[in-house]
Amino acid sequence: MKKFLFALSFGFTSLAAISNCAYAQKTAQPVAFNDSKNFKSTIRNMAALESPADMGTYIPDAKEINAKAIKDFNARFNGANNAMWFSDRNGFTSYFVKDGFGNRAFYDKKGHWQYSLIFYSEDKLPRDVRAAVKSTYFDMAITLVEEVQTTDGKVYILHLEDKANIKILKVNDMGEYEILQDLSKE
Repeated sequence: MKKFLFALSFGFTSLAAISNCAYAQKTAQPVAFNDSKNFKSTIRNMAALESPADMGTYIPDAKEINAKAIKDFNARFNGANNAMWFSDRNGFTSYFVKDGFGNRAFYDKKGHWQYSLIFYSEDKLPRDVRAAVKSTYFDMAITLVEEVQTTDGKVYILHLEDKANIKILKVNDMGEYEILQDLSKE
């Protein structure tokens, strides 16, 4: 009787396991995420990862932000989506999306712009800067451009990549560059 019950339970368990198999590799359906997280909660988490101690406080109401900062932000970053503002001991930080990339703008307590970090692809890079870099690194693809805007001007951080190497360059408006990192994929 014990052998019969054991065989019966083993059979049902095996049958249940076989019928519940997922064949994810063979599905023709595209992958879709059912839970749609909105950008606001995600960017708040990214800000915390950047510097958990200095994250600041999320400001859900624009009335609490210096009006001068908001006016400058709207003029400087026309077309920015989902701007989120944080306040810390140094001033205000805005996280926003423009052209599909997450960007940041930093303001002091009085609403004066301090600096910005703008990310984009190679096609938005100024032609003269691109030409200066591509004349030397013609066989490498520019995978990401980080534009650092300060009161002193702009500097570009370029991420270049080929089959064997990754290079990160710092380039000024004149096309002069220095290698920040030179990495091998091997």
